[in-house]
Amino acid sequence: MEDKSTQKNIQEVIPVNREVRDTFFKTVYATEKRQRKLASFLSGVEAGLITTANVRPVLFGNKENDLGFMCDDIFYYMIENQATVSPNIPYRLLEYMVAGLRSTVDSARLLYGKGRICFPIPKLYMLQTGLEVWDEKLPLAVQYDLRLSDSYRQMDKKYKQKCIESDLEAVVHVYDFRMTLDEILAYIENNIVPERFELYDNDMRDYALVANGITYVQRAMRAEKREGYIMPGNISTVAEFLKLMIKRQIFVDLLADQEVCNMTMAQFSRDDMFFYNGREEGEVIGAIRTYKRMGVTLENARCYIMDAYQMSEEEANEFLKVYWK
Repeated sequence: MEDKSTQKNIQEVIPVNREVRDTFFKTVYATEKRQRKLASFLSGVEAGLITTANVRPVLFGNKENDLGFMCDDIFYYMIENQATVSPNIPYRLLEYMVAGLRSTVDSARLLYGKGRICFPIPKLYMLQTGLEVWDEKLPLAVQYDLRLSDSYRQMDKKYKQKCIESDLEAVVHVYDFRMTLDEILAYIENNIVPERFELYDNDMRDYALVANGITYVQRAMRAEKREGYIMPGNISTVAEFLKLMIKRQIFVDLLADQEVCNMTMAQFSRDDMFFYNGREEGEVIGAIRTYKRMGVTLENARCYIMDAYQMSEEEANEFLKVYWK
């Protein structure tokens, strides 16, 4: 059995990546207090010491995992937020976790030495948000698991009798807060939360309600292109929706900050446009007009356009000069 000093030295080399642009999900869980509450909920333990431990795997370039942190130097939580359904999340989280675990080894000498290296216990989770037109597309339960083995190739007749099993598995615990269009409209207008969400009165659920609400309102503002989206009777803009969230005591500490609100509105607007339209000139124009309607400042809009569409300041200014009206 290795002594505790060895384990302590291992944990000190976990990197914290601060260079990747924040998203609202990262902003929600930026504080140690919220990370501790999340760890306590997910694992049913009284979380203590929290250490941020995000990673950037080499194969993903500048892509950083959404949330990674250590709890009591024992558990290593790796959490992703998804707005679109993807069956590949187990492999993606496996990539992140391997990179995170590798970062706990401060030298090749330790890795290839005779002594055992003590790793933190991996815990993989995903928060699924998004909107569905039909409730048939929603899962029966909020919580379920995805497995890496679900994506393995099936054995043909030649191997069927061999009982060959995989030697590698990764299990991702999913919390699925997708909603139908009717459900999110009922929440916005009447503060009705879907019954299946009742057991999850926490920041994860609140994040999903905010994210789904922003997406719905933005699509309703472009209703001529999005069938099934009806503008709520009590609000008509994303800014009004965020004020409604504050009245309902959701993320008051964050949404009271205008800079956070601007970043949040721009993030969801950009992500939604990317998903539906691709990076075309017309989309840039649509983004500028959306930012203008939402009350985003000209300077912030310029920064968002440059970041989202990989433009120079001069290129962004050319678009803004014509379409910021």
